[in-house]
Amino acid sequence: MTEHPDTPRWLIASGGDEIRLRSYINHRIYAHVHGFDYRLECGVSQGIRNKFDYKLSIIRRLLPTCDWLVWIDDDAFFTDFDATNLRDLLQRAEREDKFLVIAEGAVEPNGWWSNINTGVFLLRNDARGHQLVDLMSESRLDAVRAWWNEERDGLFTNGDQDQMWWALNTHGLIDDTIIVDHHLLNSRGHYYDDSLSNAFVMHFCGHRDKPLGIARFADRFGIGHELVPEHLLDEYGVSVRSPMTATEYRARALRLAMIGQAKKYGKPLIRQIRAYQERKANS
Repeated sequence: MTEHPDTPRWLIASGGDEIRLRSYINHRIYAHVHGFDYRLECGVSQGIRNKFDYKLSIIRRLLPTCDWLVWIDDDAFFTDFDATNLRDLLQRAEREDKFLVIAEGAVEPNGWWSNINTGVFLLRNDARGHQLVDLMSESRLDAVRAWWNEERDGLFTNGDQDQMWWALNTHGLIDDTIIVDHHLLNSRGHYYDDSLSNAFVMHFCGHRDKPLGIARFADRFGIGHELVPEHLLDEYGVSVRSPMTATEYRARALRLAMIGQAKKYGKPLIRQIRAYQERKANS
């Protein structure tokens, strides 16, 4: 393996086109505790087609600077600060000469599933890693959708997750990939029972109001909204903590409840309107 004495060997990276959440506090502290560098990056670049391209733009820029890049979405938080999952998985991948480590998609309460979830993954700086980024960047979602089989491939999410799964399976890269249980790398709130160590990373994808979802999850476990143990916040000098006020919390909760009620009563009406339009078109 090539050594880079002047650059981080293992790099944790996140970002997008805006700073939406305070996950960077969580990421930075976990990274430092476990000997990783951390970069919060702006993905704005030429050729951006959709919001998922910001991630690919950042990865393309940072991958050459390290041996392994650990990508974590800005709505994903480390929850077990004692766990060495990243280091353990990177060492396993190097022993087995794999270039990608990624978690299976956690099954959602409504039954949705996917073979992988690209919210967190470990990518190697080698020819295979660069090939994957190129394939994802160059692929068209309509072509990926045409290839997709929901019984075989799960939920189509209209983004980089679909592009990665397509690229791995159509270009012989899947055999050089390690897919792990979601508890080890990228999980969901309904898999946490009584401890933040029930899983390694909590991913808040799918939440209509992410800041509120994070605050509610934190309150379940009596921890600040950064999801970082208090003694580490003290050690790393974090002065602004859990900035969402009680008033904002209540307002967000009320708004979310109103949206839920509107959708509950609006869906049947929409179905009736569509049925009427179809009858009218066929008459």
